[in-house]
Order: sequence, then C-alpha cells, then structure tokens
Amino acid sequence: MDPELLTVFSKNQNLKRLHYWLKYELSSSVLLLLSWLWGLAILLATAAALIFAPFMIYILYKERKFGWIIFFFLIVILPLILIIAFSLHSSYFAFLIFIPLALFYFYCLTLRITVADWLS
Repeated sequence: MDPELLTVFSKNQNLKRLHYWLKYELSSSVLLLLSWLWGLAILLATAAALIFAPFMIYILYKERKFGWIIFFFLIVILPLILIIAFSLHSSYFAFLIFIPLALFYFYCLTLRITVADWLS
C-alpha cells in the first residue's frame, strides 16, 4: 500500500477519533439528574476536562495543528493561571475559577465545528 495513503488514513483516524469525543452528548435524563446534583455535575465536568485535555492536545500535536494548541493555551490555560495568581485569596475565587472551565467547553465547541470541516 502507498505510504502517503497510509499517512492520510492515519491522519483521518486521529481526526475521526477526536471528532467522536467532541460530539459526544449526554442524554436529557442524565442532564436532568445533573441539574439537581449541580455539585456533582461541576465535579464531573472538571474531571472530564482534565482527562480530555491531554488527549485533545496530543491529537492536535500529531496533526500539527499548532495554532489550535496556542489558542488553547491563550483561551484556557492563561486565564486559569491569571485567576489563580491574582485572586487566590479573593472572596470571588470560588466563582472565578469556573471561567476557565466554561472557556474550555467553548474551545471544545469551536474545535468540534472545525474538525467536522477538516474531515469533509
């Protein structure tokens, strides 16, 4: 088999795997349950972000999407560092710490739309 064709195939496999996880959705019954247990929902959302972020960065690195990796650090990691550095002892810290989590899921949404375009 042609090595160039294998490279394109493996590249598409990585993108397909990333797209699969980006488009994963919870059922409405699970979302209803999590709306009652908001503390658990935040804990699960944080755990999912911490587990998924290294996988996402790895796939983007393998696909040589360095612009998206830089964008991730600017939109998620930099605000996290700034919030921790400047408001760790603030009374608003408990609320400000959720900003990077929201930005992470916004980043995933924009990446999901873009990966779909890359695959088509």
